[in-house]
Amino acid sequence: MTKLKDLSIVIPVYNEAENILETLKSIKKNIKTSHEIIIVYDRNTDTTLPVLKKNKKKFNNFIAIKNDIKIGPSGAIRTGINYSSSPRILVIMADLCDDLTQVDTLVELVPRKYDIACPSRYTKGGKQELDSPFKVGFPKVAGLFLRILTGIKTSDPTNSYKLYSKRVLERMHLKSTISFSVTLEIIAKTHILNGKIFEIPTVWKDRQHGKTNFKLGQSIIAYFPWFLFAISKNRLFNLSFLLKSFI
Repeated sequence: MTKLKDLSIVIPVYNEAENILETLKSIKKNIKTSHEIIIVYDRNTDTTLPVLKKNKKKFNNFIAIKNDIKIGPSGAIRTGINYSSSPRILVIMADLCDDLTQVDTLVELVPRKYDIACPSRYTKGGKQELDSPFKVGFPKVAGLFLRILTGIKTSDPTNSYKLYSKRVLERMHLKSTISFSVTLEIIAKTHILNGKIFEIPTVWKDRQHGKTNFKLGQSIIAYFPWFLFAISKNRLFNLSFLLKSFI
């Protein structure tokens, strides 16, 4: 019988042929916690797949599975979560933007003390290295307003780089299918369920190769319902009679 790993690492990919090997090398170098790697792709034509096939012997602890929910990162993340077998689930990107040196420290906290660990670009000590001021500014402002209105214990709720307790995810029915909105959905529902959220500063770097598929306008629209959902716990916006139908 195969021993279960302590950590499931979920990586949604979209034509990451230039980045995926360096990402796998970074995982091997920085994450000592026993882990499985679940790489989720949308289409059989994804350029990531031939690179993975060619290097399967070199990196034998990953599997590549097809997104079976809906094309896009939210569907891919949800597919990876459903397939995971560990008590902790880490979501990272394949473009080398996330600081993986923090992961083993976070594993010690989730689920022992917290339900979610949130590396944050916007808390004291955090940093985001991006050329576009709007892409930096919008998530920062949105996170600030959400924290003020709800008391959520992170200033970076839309950052996909997070470590989740499988236990808290099993308490909710995820619905998001557009852009990366599932990340905010999980944060909002954890808040409504009185889950414990921990924040640590992180340095987020722009992708090393290729172009991002992130669409800011589409994402803003997709995030908005979960923004309102999180606010509903505030006494000033009390919509508690609606909550059961969303969780």
